[in-house]
Amino acid sequence: MRPPGKTVALLLVIATFAIGYLVFRYFYQISGDFPFSQELILVFIGAVATVLITALLLNQQTELELKKEAQVLLMQQKTDVYFALIDHIGDIVENNRMDSAALNDLRVLNHKLAMIGSPEVIGNFNSVLDALERASRDDSIAGAERNEIMHRVAQLTFYIRQDLLGTTGSEDGDAQLLENIIANNRDLQDGDA
Repeated sequence: MRPPGKTVALLLVIATFAIGYLVFRYFYQISGDFPFSQELILVFIGAVATVLITALLLNQQTELELKKEAQVLLMQQKTDVYFALIDHIGDIVENNRMDSAALNDLRVLNHKLAMIGSPEVIGNFNSVLDALERASRDDSIAGAERNEIMHRVAQLTFYIRQDLLGTTGSEDGDAQLLENIIANNRDLQDGDA
C-alpha cells in the first residue's frame, strides 16, 4: 500500500502529464504551417520528458540509498550490542560472580537488545538471564553453573548468527549448525573440567 503523500504526488504527475500533453498538442497543431516551430516544440517536449524521468530516477535512487544506509547502521548497532552482550556475560562468568555494577551493565544491554534484537534473540537471552539469576543466588558462580550459562550463551549465539547473517536456507542445515555450536561449547567445557 502506498503512503498518502506518494499517492498525491503520483496523481499530480499524471495530471501534469495529461495537461502538458493537451497543451503541447494544441501548440503543435497551431504551428502546422511552420515546420521549424513544430521541431522546437518537439525538442522542448523531449527535454521536459528527459528532465522528469531523470528527476524520478534520482529521487528513487536517493530513497534506496537512504534505506541501504539505514540498514547498514542498524546492522552495525546490532553487531555492537550483540558482541558487547556476549563479552559482558563472558566477564561475569570469568569473575565467577555478578556484582551490582555487572548487573547494571547487563540491564543497560538488555534495554539495547530490546530495541534492536530479533524475537528469537530476545527470547533466548531470557534463558541466559534465568541461568545467570539461578547461578548468582549464592553470590558465586560454580563450575556447573558456568557450564550451564555458557551452554545457554552458545544457543543464543546461534540466534544472533541467524539475525545477523540469515538462515542457511534449510531447517536441517540450521539444526546441524545449532548442534555444532552446542557441541563445540560442550567440548570446551570438557577441556575446562
